[in-house]
Amino acid sequence: MSDRGERQSLLLPILIPVGALVIIVVVLFTLSRVLLSLKPNAATGVALVAAAGIMAVAAFVAGRKQVSGAALGGFVGAVAGITMFAGGLAIAVIGPPEKEVPPFHATLAAPEGAIESGFSTDALTVEANVPIELEFDNEDPGIGHNVQIFDGADDSAPSLFDGAAITGPDSIPYEIAPLAPGDYFFHCRLHPGTAMQGTITVQEGAGGIQIVAKDTAWDTDELDLPADTPSKLTVDNEDPFDHNLSIYEDNTASGTPLFTSETFAGPDVMTFPVDPIPEGTYYFRCDIHPTMEGTVVVAPPPPGEGGSPPPGESPSASPEGGG
Repeated sequence: MSDRGERQSLLLPILIPVGALVIIVVVLFTLSRVLLSLKPNAATGVALVAAAGIMAVAAFVAGRKQVSGAALGGFVGAVAGITMFAGGLAIAVIGPPEKEVPPFHATLAAPEGAIESGFSTDALTVEANVPIELEFDNEDPGIGHNVQIFDGADDSAPSLFDGAAITGPDSIPYEIAPLAPGDYFFHCRLHPGTAMQGTITVQEGAGGIQIVAKDTAWDTDELDLPADTPSKLTVDNEDPFDHNLSIYEDNTASGTPLFTSETFAGPDVMTFPVDPIPEGTYYFRCDIHPTMEGTVVVAPPPPGEGGSPPPGESPSASPEGGG
C-alpha cells in the first residue's frame, strides 16, 4: 500500500465523524434560525415537519445499498430545503413573530395601617396598550392585602385583574395585561369599602417627559431627566410641519447627539425611549428649527424621594420658560 493510501486509511476514521459533526451543527444552526423567526405555534409546526422530513430522507438514504458522499450531500440539502420551505410557508401564512414589548413598571404599597390610611397613593398613571408590571409591597405586618382592578369607576364594573393576596411584610410582582386608555378603579379585595382604593389612569406617554411644539416654539426651555436611568420623551407637535428634538453635550450641537427623536409633522404625538444619560447639564433643540432650543438638566431625585418619583407621578418638562 502506498504512503498516500496509508494516510487516507488513517485519516478517514477521523474525518468522517468530524465531517458528520460539522454537518449536524450546520443543520441545527439553520433550523434554529428558521424557528426563531417564527411565532411559537408556527415554530412547533415547522419543527415537526422538519423532523418528519429528516426521518423520511434518512430512511431513504439508509435503504440504499451503498451510501456515497453524494447521497449524504443530498440528504443535507433535502433537510435544509424542507426546513426553509416549511419556514417560508409559515411566515407567508401566519406572519413573523411580534416584537416583544417591554412592560411598564409601576409600584404600589400598602403601608402599616393601610385599612384606615389607604394605599401609598390613590392615583397611578401607566402607559396604554403595553403590559404592566406592578410591584405591590405589603408593609402591613400580619395583614393580608391585594390589588384588584375594575373596568370602570367603581367595583360594580367588571373585574379586569385580581392579584394574589399576600400577608405583610411581603411583596409580589403583578403582571397585568395591556389596558386601553381610560380610568380604572382599583381596591383591595380583602378590604372593600375602606380607604384602600384609587384610580389608575391609562394614557399614551405615561411615565415620561412631555414637551409641546407650537408656533415654531417649545412650551418650555428646560427639560428635567433622571440621571443614569432610562426614560421616555413624548413630543406633541401641534404644528402642521416637521419638528424633531435632539439632546447634545452643549449648545455647539457638535458631534453625535446623546438622543435624537424621529422627525414628524403635526398635529401628532409620538413617544421615544431615552437611554440613560449621566448627571449634568445639556442642550436640546429642534434640528430643523435651531431657534427652538433649551437646557436639559439631568439629576438624581432630590433627597428624601428615595431615588424615584412619588408613586403615581412621573418626571415632566419644567413648567418654566417657553418659546
